[in-house]
Amino acid sequence: MDKIKIVLAMPSHSNFATPIQKNLKYHNFDIEFIDSSPEHLKRIKLPLFHSIYHYFRQFFFADSTYKAKLKRNLKNEIINHRIQKAIINNQSDYTLVIRPDLFSLEHLNLLKTKSNHNFIGYQWNGLGRFPDTLLSINKFNRFFVFDNMDLSNSEYRKYNLIGTTNFYFDMYHPQPIAHQGTIAYFVGLHFDERSKSLDCCAKALIKHGIQLDFNIRALKNIKKAHAQYKTTEIKFLKRNIEFDENITRINQADILVDVVNPVHHGLSFRTFEALYYGKKLITNNSAVQYYDFYHPNNILIWDGQDLSNISTFLTSPYVPIDKKIVEKYSFGNWIKNILDLPPYQTIELPDINSINT
Repeated sequence: MDKIKIVLAMPSHSNFATPIQKNLKYHNFDIEFIDSSPEHLKRIKLPLFHSIYHYFRQFFFADSTYKAKLKRNLKNEIINHRIQKAIINNQSDYTLVIRPDLFSLEHLNLLKTKSNHNFIGYQWNGLGRFPDTLLSINKFNRFFVFDNMDLSNSEYRKYNLIGTTNFYFDMYHPQPIAHQGTIAYFVGLHFDERSKSLDCCAKALIKHGIQLDFNIRALKNIKKAHAQYKTTEIKFLKRNIEFDENITRINQADILVDVVNPVHHGLSFRTFEALYYGKKLITNNSAVQYYDFYHPNNILIWDGQDLSNISTFLTSPYVPIDKKIVEKYSFGNWIKNILDLPPYQTIELPDINSINT
């Protein structure tokens, strides 16, 4: 069987670029990767002359933007060079752009020349969080979002958006790790808006004899972020947990904890990892109840404050979910949906507004 040629354009700093490439290869794709975050801005080193000129402008003209603009221009030159190099090669069957807001419109135009009518975009963050995405949507033949609120937003109806979910990586297989007691696992960035909820959840779990594997990374104001958590068992990370290590911790855990970023309502990757690995899930994303894999024994929905019903949840047996439903949210089925490569199970977002009316 001939391999399907695909250009994958996305940020490498997301911690998902490498497993996505591995899973594409696993599903018989020939990949050309374009990184939208090469030489991440913080790591780009400027020649001495430009650094001196930056301080000159800052001192004499109160202009502190020169260095940032120059770094951004250098980054765009790197991306442009890599796209031009890719275009020299043979035509691809598909181009998939994840987080298109990280590419300039000129870059997207260049990428589109690679794939004719199979130019596909996916925004795995809410459109409201990254509104620059709206400038590029009409360049794509199909554009997917994971937040059903984006689909129902009247301001976005002109964009012909398609709903889909996130997924789990199916080239990895569940391999439970034996351990003592019950472990609850969380990993994520610090956001002021969810620190109280995380702390509340941690306290409730400890009260019920659950071991914590809670890991938080603060990108700035680390001391201020640390002060927002009263639970000493919560660990603060100096660097991200690598993907393979994350899989190991999921295999060892009994419960996964998901506290949503309040700027969107789409289901996180953690939700689908819980489904695939057969773990219980505690989440404050109420949208999960409208999906076909939801079962109250397996998923505890809370408001971020009150966990008085956690005892019943912890003692209720896990209910296995139909295998076909689990497979529906695999990467293999997801990529077939995105590229429209039948046969596949169709993935759709529930219309929460109509359910609630």
